[in-house]
Amino acid sequence: MKVSLSALLIILLSCILARGFSQPNLVLSKPGSTKHYFYQVGDRFSYRDRVSGEKHSGVIIILNDSTVELSRAPRINIANIDRIYRTRHFLAQSAGAGVVVLGIYFPISVINRAIQQQHPIIDDDMLIVNGTMLAVSGVSWVFLIKRLKIGDPWKLQVLDFGKPIYD
Repeated sequence: MKVSLSALLIILLSCILARGFSQPNLVLSKPGSTKHYFYQVGDRFSYRDRVSGEKHSGVIIILNDSTVELSRAPRINIANIDRIYRTRHFLAQSAGAGVVVLGIYFPISVINRAIQQQHPIIDDDMLIVNGTMLAVSGVSWVFLIKRLKIGDPWKLQVLDFGKPIYD
């Protein structure tokens, strides 16, 4: 009995504390689908301003019901955000792997073959490996940034999950 009463008290106390520490979330969602992205204070965020057309990026430092402020950008009304930029992390990693292969593997292989006096210094296998990585890296850089236009398909809003929301 004492264990269940203390467990109930701990759960009740944690629910009260969680409600007090709730913070707003900036939610980018596509209505009618399961695609949605959440941003909180401390997350990296990139957008294009609808009024000036400038691109701003930085860390969210202030997030209110209708405005967002980044570390290196002025405060902006959420209705004035025209486009959100997101990085595709898998493509960023494959582009980085291509840079590593081209910047480290290729020179080391060429130097190794030159020291061992093997001819030709650049053989067909090296060209196949480095050419493939160059192609993958180049394609990854092209599709690295995902541009999400606010409006018809995407909806941007601020939600506070700690309080009930009534539409």
